[in-house]
Amino acid sequence: MEPEELDALVAANVRAARARRRLRQEDLADEMGWSRQTVSTVEAGTRRVTLADAVALCAALEIDLRELLLGAPAEALRALGIPPA
Repeated sequence: MEPEELDALVAANVRAARARRRLRQEDLADEMGWSRQTVSTVEAGTRRVTLADAVALCAALEIDLRELLLGAPAEALRALGIPPA
């Protein structure tokens, strides 16, 4: 997987996890100590996250690193009424 593909995957998974927790970008930014714009660039895939950022995002979003990198299992999404991608 190319770095840009991984960035896009992480971006989509951050957006999805934030939506599942019903957080606004501002809410996640506050938990991370970031600006809303930083969250926006992460979710757009235009800001590459460091390993430290990834661990902090997982804590803030209450997910594990596997979910950040691979996404939520389809069964979990269906249970939440969210169609899997």
